[in-house]
Amino acid sequence: MVLLRKDLSLAMPNPLRNVPNAVAVSQRETEVPVAWRGDWNLMQYVNNYNLAASGIGFVSSPYTSLWDRIWGVTPVEDLPKFKALYSFVPRIQASVDVKVNLEISNGFTLEGGTNTFRDFLEDWIESHDILDIMRSEEKDAQVFGTSYTEPVMDEDSSKVLWLKTLDPEYMRIRQDCYKNIFGYAQLNSYPPVVFDPEEVYRTLNNVSSWFFENAYGTSSLRSILHVQALIDDFQVDMAKIMKVYTKPMLIAKCGGNGAPGMPEPWSDPQLDVMSNTLAVRDQGTDLTVRGDVEVTPMSSLTKDLKAEWWIEYLERQRDSQLGVPKIFLGETEGSNRVTADVVMQEFITRLRMRQKHRSGVYELQLFPLILRGDFPEALIIPDKIPKIKWKPIWEPPTDVKMSRVIDLYNNMLMGDKEARGELGLPEKIDGVLKAQPTVNAAQPVPETLPETRQFQTPGQPRKALGKGVPAQLVRDGAGASYLVRALS
Repeated sequence: MVLLRKDLSLAMPNPLRNVPNAVAVSQRETEVPVAWRGDWNLMQYVNNYNLAASGIGFVSSPYTSLWDRIWGVTPVEDLPKFKALYSFVPRIQASVDVKVNLEISNGFTLEGGTNTFRDFLEDWIESHDILDIMRSEEKDAQVFGTSYTEPVMDEDSSKVLWLKTLDPEYMRIRQDCYKNIFGYAQLNSYPPVVFDPEEVYRTLNNVSSWFFENAYGTSSLRSILHVQALIDDFQVDMAKIMKVYTKPMLIAKCGGNGAPGMPEPWSDPQLDVMSNTLAVRDQGTDLTVRGDVEVTPMSSLTKDLKAEWWIEYLERQRDSQLGVPKIFLGETEGSNRVTADVVMQEFITRLRMRQKHRSGVYELQLFPLILRGDFPEALIIPDKIPKIKWKPIWEPPTDVKMSRVIDLYNNMLMGDKEARGELGLPEKIDGVLKAQPTVNAAQPVPETLPETRQFQTPGQPRKALGKGVPAQLVRDGAGASYLVRALS
């Protein structure tokens, strides 16, 4: 018997104890009479321009869908704070810049697709300084959660002339509660500037299913707003404490009680003059008083204050969210080699995920738009569009990399062409090699694998070399000469 799609649950394992679809539909229609699903009046209220296959779940409130389609989804209220954090907190700015530079600055190459499209895009990218545009976009995505770029077209709206990045603080996405995007709006003028969907492309950071983060992504600075506010308060308090130490509080005893041998008491105007004189005194200035005034400094209540633990705690909280290894911020202490390698690997993985997202945006949105203008008659499909291949984000020092490649080669985990390519060397050696050291004829030459080696699967015995098979002596070592000979 052929099972229909809605009856597939009868043929599959059911560990979640789901009832059959027919039963679920019957129960919903009988016991849940009031619902958005199936009620045309409610659905028409939500969206008169609904796309097919939009699903039935909402990504934002359906009651604000009309506003969102016209004025854009309301973002979080912290966009100006994000800009201020990046602009005025050096450590936050340095952390964001490190991530942006490591992700973007080494560049990329194009591979795959047709040769014509690839050559054209390479020339276009080279002439438009695309890496600088990418850095601006990624900085916006890290700080605000999303970036917006307008491909500026020519008079015929056919060719992309240049790329213009837009300030995310004033940009809104016009979408409905089903995540159908109708365009964008720029709200720094009235009437607002309204964009159609293809007139802007954007990159997102840390998208989630939450209402606003679903539309705008999440700023990498959002979770440190409270921590940074506490750090700012600490800095203000410490500034006040430092002023107390440089200008201590004074107790002035003016006049006496008028008893025999005691000074006369001061009048209120005299006390006011003395109080004002002490209040306006600057740090490091002399103080002249009358003979009937006794001035004694007040011991500071903060001299025994131990606040290092508090600021260290706050900075740890902030740095854990920024996620940049301290070595990139000029701090080398506090970790061993193993810990540093693990932290670096996790950091590089996160940057590669950002690169993957950016590649998808360019390959699906920007590249087709560029090609469409210069090849209007061509069939532009995903298979013909070149793909972005990012260059390595970070590489170990040359001596460490060379030692690793030699180990992989000697343990039959890498071929000679792979090893030379890994080190940036051509496949074949060009020139004369240094003379090899002579080998004593009386000393037996250890049998080695032939140059054309066969890699064995785990658990199988290695094949013995037959008689007469040419062998090459490779001496162990970590120097460049050994590597050249081993791979020649």
